[in-house]
Amino acid sequence: MDPEEVSRNEMIDYSQLSQIRVPLEDAAIAFTTRDENGKLPIILIPTQLLRIRNELIIAAVLILVGGVITGILLREPSLITLGFLISPILLLLGVYRAFMVRIPEGAKALLTRGGRFVRTIEPGLHVLPPWIIVSHLVTQREIPFDVPLVEAPTSDNVRANVDTLFTFHIFDPYQFVFNISASDFDQVLQAVCQDTLRAFIRTITSNQVMDLKDATVNHILEPLNVDMGSYGVKVMKIKVIFAQPPASFMRSQEARQLAILQQAEQEEAQALAIRRQKDTDALAFQQVLAEVERDKEILRLTLQKAEMRRRVEETEAETEEFRLARKEEHITKFPQAWAWERELMQLEVARALAGNTRAMLQIGEASDITRAFLVRDILQDTAVPPAAQTPGSDAA
Repeated sequence: MDPEEVSRNEMIDYSQLSQIRVPLEDAAIAFTTRDENGKLPIILIPTQLLRIRNELIIAAVLILVGGVITGILLREPSLITLGFLISPILLLLGVYRAFMVRIPEGAKALLTRGGRFVRTIEPGLHVLPPWIIVSHLVTQREIPFDVPLVEAPTSDNVRANVDTLFTFHIFDPYQFVFNISASDFDQVLQAVCQDTLRAFIRTITSNQVMDLKDATVNHILEPLNVDMGSYGVKVMKIKVIFAQPPASFMRSQEARQLAILQQAEQEEAQALAIRRQKDTDALAFQQVLAEVERDKEILRLTLQKAEMRRRVEETEAETEEFRLARKEEHITKFPQAWAWERELMQLEVARALAGNTRAMLQIGEASDITRAFLVRDILQDTAVPPAAQTPGSDAA
C-alpha cells in the first residue's frame, strides 16, 4: 500500500460515540437516534437542569397581573377573580412537574445536589425534590463499536486487514461519566481494541486470518476488560466481520493454489498414464502367459501322443515278437505242418497269378514256380465237379 494512502487511512475519523444535550422528556428518542455524523449518543445531558416549569410560573404571574389590571380598568371584578383562579393552577402545575422525574427504559440517571454526586437511579417514574438535579443519563444497552485494523502483521509477516465489531456495556455510569467523556472514551476504546487485535493477529498465520471471518474471538476479552474496568465498561463480545490479507498476497496465494492444483492434475494424469501402461503391460504379460500355457499344453498333448504311439509301437513290437517266437516254436515243433502251410501260401499266390496272366512274380527259385503250376494242375484234376457227384455223396 502507498505510504500516502496509509497516512490518509490513519487520518480517517473512526469516532462513533457521542454525548448530546436534549430535554429530559426527549431522552428515550435521543438514545436511539444517530446524529448527522452517524454517531450514537451514549450520554445525555438534560438541557434544563432545574425541573421547575418557568413558563408555567411566568404564565401564572402574567395571568394574575393581567386579570387584576384588566378588571380594574374595565371595572369587571370577574376578570380579577378569574385571574386569581387560573394563576394558582398554573403555578401548581409548574411546581408539581418539578417533583416528577421519568427515566426512560435502557438508561440510568445520575443525581447531583449542589454539584456533588448523590446516587444513580433506575428507569421509571421517580419523585424527587427540585433541588436534586438529574445531571446525566447513561445508556444501559449493549453498544456496538466498529474497530477497523489496517495492515496488521501476522506471524509470517503478512499485512492483514481486519474489521471487528466490539460490543460493550457501561456497568458503572458514575465511573464512566466522571472519569472520561464519550468522545475521549471513543478514542481510548479504539486504541485499546486495535492494540489488543494487533497482538492477537501477530500470533496467527495469514492462512488463519482468512478463517477468522464471521468468527468470535472472545478469548481476548480478559486482557481487554482489565483496561476497560477503570471506566466502568465491560466488553461483552468480539466478532470479526472482515479478515483478509492484502490483494497482492491473495493474488499470489491464488496463483500458488492454481499451480498446486495444476501440478496435482498433472500428477494425477501421469499416475493415470502409468496405471494404464501397467494395465497394458499386465494384459500383455497375461497374454504371453496364456500363450506359454497353451504351448505347454500342446507340447504336453504332443508328448502324450508320442508316448502313446511309442507304447503302441512297443506293444505291437512285443506282439510281433511274441507272434514270431510262437511261429518259430511252432515251426520247430511241427516242421511238416509249416512246410504244408508254406506250400499252401505258395499255392494261393499261384492261384492269384493264374487269375492274372499279365502278372509275373518270382518267389524263391524257378523250380518253385514250376512246382506251383504242377500243384495247381493236380488240384484241378482231382477236383470233383458238383454236377458229377452222386446223390448219396452228401450222406457219405
